[in-house]
Parts: sequence; structure tokens; C-alpha cells
Amino acid sequence: MSTRGASDGYQEQIHQGRIVAQYREARHWTQQRLAEELGVDLRTVQRMEQRPMIKSLKRRELLVKLLGIPAVLIGLESETQQPRKTVLLLNEDPMSFLENELVTHWEVYHIGGTLRAVRGLDRWMSEASNFARSTQGTGWQGRSHAVLAMSYQLQGNITRDMMQYPVAHHAYQQALRVARELDDPELLATALLREGFVFFHEDRPAETIEYLQAALQLINGRGFPRLRAQILGALSEAQAKAHLSSECWRTIDLLEYALQQQNPLRERTHFLFRAIPIIEQKAINAALLGDYDRALALIDKRLAVYDPTLIRGRAKLMIQKAEIYYQLGEIDECVTFAREAFSLARSVGSEKRIGQVRNLHATLATSKWGNERGVASLGALLAGN
Repeated sequence: MSTRGASDGYQEQIHQGRIVAQYREARHWTQQRLAEELGVDLRTVQRMEQRPMIKSLKRRELLVKLLGIPAVLIGLESETQQPRKTVLLLNEDPMSFLENELVTHWEVYHIGGTLRAVRGLDRWMSEASNFARSTQGTGWQGRSHAVLAMSYQLQGNITRDMMQYPVAHHAYQQALRVARELDDPELLATALLREGFVFFHEDRPAETIEYLQAALQLINGRGFPRLRAQILGALSEAQAKAHLSSECWRTIDLLEYALQQQNPLRERTHFLFRAIPIIEQKAINAALLGDYDRALALIDKRLAVYDPTLIRGRAKLMIQKAEIYYQLGEIDECVTFAREAFSLARSVGSEKRIGQVRNLHATLATSKWGNERGVASLGALLAGN
């Protein structure tokens, strides 16, 4: 038997649906959770796990990213060598293909980080823009323009993480323009949320609060509990940064209530966000308000169960711990967590977090601890980047 024949026989013996079920259960995910992450209904996941082969290459690629399935176990090792345009030629619905591509780009951003997401971004933006123009006056016009609006938001997120704030503002303004043309409150609210948080990173919490409150007003009485929770979490953080303590914790109360609400319909923009657990949001807010003991306790509790694939989020928590320990004057711990934050941020290309570590080191270097060995080692690490 030839090597190729042996390989083909091996692949035929692997039941891809059962592999998906095993890896899903290992992550303690329900079929409903996997359906939400894939952007499909529950019945689709149930059928998929019963089938020996998952026909969609894009879906298999997404399952590898979501569940950590080795590519060879799901038949990707040979198929990924085929020209990608083969999938395009065989797809009978280019609109659905484009929507699935959009979800994949967001998944790469959430899981793989900025460095991976930026690859091919220009090509994707060109594809989305050209397709939207080609569907003017057709039944696909609304769907294609929604994809374009969410693609602009992706572009804004990536450039924001790279600290290219003017570019990010422009991308979000483009997203707002398309959403206004569609008169779509959900897309308008998500764009306002994203645009507002660029101001947050520019240390302009007042503008952040203004944009987030406008986003809330847009969806009041319209449902969207998941989006509402995202906005409330961001708003509480902006209020904490503005040292509006009572307003911050009142917003947290509203957030907890929003998280209890059930929505029978999946929100279209659900894949644009990775929800921050309430415990993590409380930790972030406590740190910004100077309640350091509470913040550290909450961060440690969150880290104990943190998903290791969410590297950017973990880097955020590490730099927060480093900054807290600086405020407490515990410099060895400060440097330890700053080094870990830097390593995590560098692995996914998060210039925003790398910038925070650099700023912290600059503060340390001009402080009374500037000559300590740990501060010097952190400086050497940063200089070698």
C-alpha cells in the first residue's frame, strides 16, 4: 500500500463529529455554547457531531481555533494545502461565505491576537468593500453592508491595539457611517461603543462616557441584553477611570441585572465581543479607583479559571497587577508581573499592552527604585524588543 493510500485510510477511520464532541466536552462546553461560538443553531451542532466528516473547511478551521483540536484529527493537514479559491468556486452562496469569513476574522482576532489578525486585513477590507458595492440595489445589500460595518469595527480594534488611534477613529467613523445608512440601531450602538473606548485609551474618559451613554440610549427598549451588558461594563470602567466611584458601582449593579436577562434570539453582533466576566470587570474598576487589596483578590480569583487561549486579556490582568504592586511599593512583584505582561503582549502583538509596560518601566526608572536590579532587568528586556 502506498503512503498516500495509508494516509487516506487513516483519515477515513476518524469520525470528525466525535472528535469535535470529545474536545467540546473536554472544555466543559455545551452544544449550545459551541453553536453560539460558531454562529449557528443548536441543531446544526447536533448534526455535525453525528457525522463522520465535516464538509465545510472554514468550519473545521474555526473548530481548531475554538476547541484546540489538532489539525490532523479533523482532516485539515492535506486540505489546507489546496488553493483557497476552490472553496469559493464550490460555494453557491457568496453572501453566506462572506459572513462566515467575517466571523473567522473576528475569531482570529479574539484568540490569535493582533499580530495574526492584521495579516490579510487590507485584503479582507478590500473584499468586503467591493462586495458591498457590487450588491447595491440587490437583496443582499443590507447583509453585505452589515458585513462592511462590522469589518470596519474589526479594523478599528486592530489599529487601536497597535496604538494607531487616528486610524482607529477613522475606521469606527466609517462603521458609523454605514450603520446610519442602514438605520441599524444594533450596528450603531456597537460602533459607538468601540469609538468611545478609543477615547478611553487616549485618557479621555469624559468623551468615552458620552459615547457609551449614547450607545445605551440607542438600544433602550429594543432588547440586545448581551450588547447592553458590554456597554455597561465599558461604561463602569470609564466611570472608574474618571474617579466617579458611586456612578461606577451603580452601573455595575445595572450590569449584573442585564446579565440575568435572557434573549431567545441570538444577537447578530454576538461574535464581535468576548464578554468580560463580572468578577474581572469589578477587579478592573477597583484598581482604577485605588482599592488595591480588593482588586488583587478579584484578579487572582479570575486568573485561577482564566481561559489560556485569551492571551490579550491575560496580559491586561498582568499589567494591572504590576501597576497595583507599584502603587503598593512592592517592586519585585511589580517587575515580575510586568515581565509576564510584556511576554504575553509581545506574543500576540498587542502594542497597547506593550506600551503600558514601557510606561510603567519609565515610571519605575525615575522613581526611588530606579537603581534596583529588577528595574534594570525589565529595562533590558524592553530594550531587546
